Amino acid sequence: MDRFFRVLGLVLLITAPAVAQEADSDAASSGGDAAADMARKLQDPLANISALMTDNDILFKTGQDETSYSFQLQPVQAFPFEKLNFIARAVVPIMGLAPEAQRPGIGPPLPPGGDYTWGLGDIATQFFFSPKSDSDVKWGLGPTISWQTRTNSKLAGPGWGAGPIAVLVGGAGNVSVAILGGHLWDFDNSFSLSFTQPMVFYNFPNAPGWTLGYNNTISYDWKAPSGNAWTVPIGAMAGKTTDLGGGWGLDLSLGAYWNAVRPEGAAAWSLKYGITLLAP
Repeated sequence: MDRFFRVLGLVLLITAPAVAQEADSDAASSGGDAAADMARKLQDPLANISALMTDNDILFKTGQDETSYSFQLQPVQAFPFEKLNFIARAVVPIMGLAPEAQRPGIGPPLPPGGDYTWGLGDIATQFFFSPKSDSDVKWGLGPTISWQTRTNSKLAGPGWGAGPIAVLVGGAGNVSVAILGGHLWDFDNSFSLSFTQPMVFYNFPNAPGWTLGYNNTISYDWKAPSGNAWTVPIGAMAGKTTDLGGGWGLDLSLGAYWNAVRPEGAAAWSLKYGITLLAP
């Protein structure tokens, strides 16, 4: 716990001077305005964007106090129509898990003994249909579908499965808020997971593109034994979006999260970092 707060403090300590240093120069430039606009779009799961996101975790104290690794490729493509937007997302998990570590958020821990297990997990796709509106509040609804793409049975997720997913987007002033939630079943009735992803961002008005906030997933595994169902991370992240010109953008983020509630074998805390490329 003490280590978690030291790492979180270090993240904020690193980013704070950079925010102050860039405030004047970024605010005065049109590039800064473009960066701020890109940052807002990346904070909105229903935005009309084309991007390749990554969501990566270094997982500390998994299994028998070993470090594990979780990387996610998340391509996003929006398709605007006359009265609605259609947004397609994918979550491609690549993991390196220590013996007795838990797959992030789901299932029992890996068996003891042996080496690290590396490979591809089960890919999940998400599809949102979002009506166009002039309101500051938007919503989207659709299906999430899981595909059995695992390269090792130890990295198994839901396999073939599906369920509903929804998102609500809003905010005020310099604060952006989005709440994504859904449920996923497998077709063999052996997997049942509820999840929600709160996203709250503060956008620094004098340092366009700089953000501070929370972005992580809280989950409940209905098939897990009593006391091992909830995963509840608490922490914060800082990020910077840069306008690369021509409609291209780059977003870098870094954060630390402590699992206040966690299943057996799950990480005590994690260092989360993201790299996102925004396309025209």
